[in-house]
Amino acid sequence: MAPRFRWKDPEGVRTITLIVKKIIPQWKDGLYPWQLKLVVRILDGGDIFCCIATGGGKSALFGVPIIVLKEMARNPDLYPDLPGRLLPVGLVITPTKGLAANIVWSILVSYTHMNFMQVLELRKLDVPAFAYCHETVTEARIAGRNLVHEIRDCKTWNIICVDPEHLREKVWRQISAFDVFRANIVYGCADEAHLINTWGAEFRPQFRHIGAFFNGCLSSSISVMALSATVQPSAALNSICSSLGMSGDNFYLFRSSNEHQNVQFIMEPLTHGVGGKIFPQLLAYLNSGRKTVIHCRTIDDVLRIFLYLWKSLPPGPHRLRRLKMYHSLRSAKENEEILRLLDEDPECQVIFATVAFANGLNAKSLLDSLSVGCADTVDQIVQEKGWVGRDLETAARGVVFYQPCSLTAAETQLAGSSAVASSRAKKTTSKRTKKPKPLEHAKVLLLTEKHCYNACLNRIYQNPPLKITTLDCITAKRRYPCSLCAARNGISTDFPTPSLPRGITLPLFSHPLEVSSPAPLDKTLKLTKKEREEAESTLVRFGNTVYRAEHKLPANRSRPKSAYFPSSIRSSLLDNLLSLNSLAKLEGLVEPWHFSRDYRVRLYVVVHNLFSTISAQRERARLDKNAKQRATRKAKKKATDWDGSEEEEEEEESELESSSEEEVDEDRRSSPIPPSPKRSRRVLEEVTNASRSPPTRALRKPAQRAVGKPVQRAPRKRLEKAIEVSQSYSNPYRTSRRRAAQNS
Repeated sequence: MAPRFRWKDPEGVRTITLIVKKIIPQWKDGLYPWQLKLVVRILDGGDIFCCIATGGGKSALFGVPIIVLKEMARNPDLYPDLPGRLLPVGLVITPTKGLAANIVWSILVSYTHMNFMQVLELRKLDVPAFAYCHETVTEARIAGRNLVHEIRDCKTWNIICVDPEHLREKVWRQISAFDVFRANIVYGCADEAHLINTWGAEFRPQFRHIGAFFNGCLSSSISVMALSATVQPSAALNSICSSLGMSGDNFYLFRSSNEHQNVQFIMEPLTHGVGGKIFPQLLAYLNSGRKTVIHCRTIDDVLRIFLYLWKSLPPGPHRLRRLKMYHSLRSAKENEEILRLLDEDPECQVIFATVAFANGLNAKSLLDSLSVGCADTVDQIVQEKGWVGRDLETAARGVVFYQPCSLTAAETQLAGSSAVASSRAKKTTSKRTKKPKPLEHAKVLLLTEKHCYNACLNRIYQNPPLKITTLDCITAKRRYPCSLCAARNGISTDFPTPSLPRGITLPLFSHPLEVSSPAPLDKTLKLTKKEREEAESTLVRFGNTVYRAEHKLPANRSRPKSAYFPSSIRSSLLDNLLSLNSLAKLEGLVEPWHFSRDYRVRLYVVVHNLFSTISAQRERARLDKNAKQRATRKAKKKATDWDGSEEEEEEEESELESSSEEEVDEDRRSSPIPPSPKRSRRVLEEVTNASRSPPTRALRKPAQRAVGKPVQRAPRKRLEKAIEVSQSYSNPYRTSRRRAAQNS
């Protein structure tokens, strides 16, 4: 039989209000009006799209419906006849494991302003949640539990958080096809829905299939929700709605302003590159002692900034408590512990985080957000700045340190956007040239803004009411003006330093002194790769000898094996091996070594032997190289002499021919008898060849190779010079001057 009332009826609204006040007395005012309106639609199976500021209360939308339905299932006689579920369950699609764990831990806590100990009391609400991820699945398999049966029976958990990649597995098709699960599921929620566009394009394409799972595998009577704080209107909104199957009037869109009135938005150009090793601009903000998150683009950036700030603090164990890293390479438990310490430990001040921290994680104690490098999208920038100042009474700061090259690229793109047609007509670039990826248009507008950053962001997101939100900070009377308005009006804002418990002081950060790098060693004193490997193996064997001799002594039983001959000592010896020509120099290097007093002499013997061996090897290699070079020079010289003799023969032959021609010309001029006619080349060859036998050359015997000896060829017969060949021929055609005179 169909229920008598629907949740949108007055009876349904009153029931929701009554149950919330009964189950969650911490919410003295109950739900916000917009929350109540959306919860009613969810319980009636309507689709909703909620866009509201980070920390505004979105997460209550997937917690309150479960609480209401569970209370009605426990006490059906106390409430009107309304649609319900016996074992209500909700499905939340989360982008990161950290967000899923955060939802599981602090469900319905984000809006009660509780501390960590108060979270424990929330278990009395009896809304168990489960994060379905690699770690939890592995733990269940080790324990022999069947997660598929536990989820589909709807008896163990009421909220299931899962990422889009696991949603495509076969087990989830089995779960969604089970009758009990289909009858009790209340909604399917896409949390941080703006990532469907940004991550679904290339980074994680499975985000594009969330809507297909909701509409194809779940019951049509459930509510489909999309929650986000940063969805730009028009194109971005339409793309997400199309992916989730929301179109026309079949869903309800609720949009509120995502501006944070208690956060000052600041943009500063970086004075040092993102890829560098020093970041002095951070120190002024961190020395205020405020809880801070530093957003980095990559894990490599996290490590370099962490090392810089580590060196900026004085030595001591306080550095381990004050600086923490939060990223995907750490386990979920470690990341959860960091969030807990951030809220509870007064000495835990700075968290270094990647993009995972900016999407839905909740840490109420954060007051400052520093982004080193500008994010790829404005959505990501707003997300990063949205998780500070969760208490509206506090003063928070959101700082973006952007690269100057990003500003230049934005200005170029903005200037060239009006001339796109003409640039296409005059396109001359090569097809092989890879064009840089254009910046997001909203990011271009933000980087090139010259009047007010807050007004620019409000125009991008169309935050209502536009008549007020698009005004500059001074005209709109904002509590904390942006950096542009503050600089233009000469306003400086003081942000208070939070009080610390008695006896706790935080040392100030100071730019570390630049340590001059040691003078580079002479190339002749550096070991080659092969020499270093051989020397290192010898030193390792020496270290093993020390270990075998010392590890059984009572004083060394708890000493690790690596401490008997540390790798740092070994590396230092290898770097300076060829310069250790005395025991005194060796003692200076091995002074920190625990066993140097007993083994330094024996170590010097090993080092000296290595030095002698490497020096001898290098001397042999030098002699071999010199011999090779001498042989090469000798061969080149011999080849050059042979070429010179041939050139001389050619010159002598050419001179002889020229002199004979001159004599013939003189005879022609002096003799009255005309010269005899020239014979043809063929006749000359017959005559000359008849008077001269062809030269014979001794046959060359094949050289026999001797084992281990180079092949020796027979000496080459000397060729006759041109003048010798010419004299062997008789010249019956030439008339000498004397004979010519006698004939005359």
